[in-house]
Amino acid sequence: MKRTSLAAFLCLPIVGAPVAADEGFPTLKVDFLADARVTLADGEPSWFKDWLGKGRYGGTHWAGNDVEELRLAEVSAVARAEINWDFSAFVHAKFDHEQNKPVDLVEAYLKFKPAPKSSLAYEARLGLMFPHISRENIGFAWTTPYTITPSAINSWVGEEVRALALEGKATYQTGAHSLSLTAAIFGFNDPAGTLLAFRGWALNDYKVGAFSQLPLADLPSIGADSDFLNKQPLWVHPINEIDGKPGYYASLDWDYAGQFKAGAFYYDNRGDPEVIKRKQYGWDTRFWNVYAEAEPWGGMTVISQYMTGNTKMGRQRAGWQYPVDVDFEAVFVLASQQFDRNRLSVRYDWFATDDNTFVVEDNNNEWGHAWTVALSREFRKSDQLILEYLKLDSWRPARKQIGYAADQEQSIIQISYRLRF
Repeated sequence: MKRTSLAAFLCLPIVGAPVAADEGFPTLKVDFLADARVTLADGEPSWFKDWLGKGRYGGTHWAGNDVEELRLAEVSAVARAEINWDFSAFVHAKFDHEQNKPVDLVEAYLKFKPAPKSSLAYEARLGLMFPHISRENIGFAWTTPYTITPSAINSWVGEEVRALALEGKATYQTGAHSLSLTAAIFGFNDPAGTLLAFRGWALNDYKVGAFSQLPLADLPSIGADSDFLNKQPLWVHPINEIDGKPGYYASLDWDYAGQFKAGAFYYDNRGDPEVIKRKQYGWDTRFWNVYAEAEPWGGMTVISQYMTGNTKMGRQRAGWQYPVDVDFEAVFVLASQQFDRNRLSVRYDWFATDDNTFVVEDNNNEWGHAWTVALSREFRKSDQLILEYLKLDSWRPARKQIGYAADQEQSIIQISYRLRF
């Protein structure tokens, strides 16, 4: 499908929805989120500056000196249309300084959710959506109420994992227990894995738009001047259909009285790693994501997620080796305590990538960990102030190719004021 086909399909939640005959329908509500940000960061530059930094913000290019910034980090518009009792539509668009489009779509889908008539309930979505992965990004406009910066796992989901999907979900409720099964077929996510391979993991609150590109560092192994992967440009467009093959994902989730939750999610984009179109490779990317969540006492939330998977791309060499073949793995544990309108959150992240082929030509190995501490205050339901400290330590040999030491430490302090109106 061409880019224009994607744009037309994303309009379905608005123009292709069924007309309601019920009195009082349809209804439309539009809310906005503005996020003003003060940041202080040291260490290597951000990956948004075409480097290999791990944060949305970073230090100067060579000295690593502190950099202070005051900016509007995000403006999001979220529209919800209630078409009738069963059908609704959802559209999320945003502006930020990092995306290469002035305004871009984050999600746009039509939802079917009839009122349950028994212990079995079901629903379906059709359109551009986040798969059911993140346990942190449960707030308005896919934000997290616990911190400013989500974990490495959910940062990557925001960057590269978005599905133009047909998704179905069935939930069985018995007493305090509920069990949900979700399954979907999807397209337009073939380049997912590009950032994980060439940049590695990162921690940031960026959400890629449907038509936006993300930068890659000017590594000797990629780009027009490379002798290894000269067809890979120094950017990636994650929401893109390359090989015409649908992928799929499925999840199983258990909930006990809202106090204990656990689940497993599997994703396979079924990408053809040897196909290249519009300067983008198809990446064969698949992963497992498992989680556990508990509320052991009033106001306390404990969340842990673990992700493991593999991504590969390029025409096979030496009979069986792909030019890029990377295993990836990450885990985090977050504890958050709410005190009336205040919240204190602490999270530990560990992440790694393991390069399986052509390490001399293109070393994509990585190891790292991070601590995040955040204190937030909710003044009203419409505004929130968050202070966050993020400490990163990571090792990536590819940094030597652009003049940096393989091991880098970085501290990022952020103050975010979120206003919803």
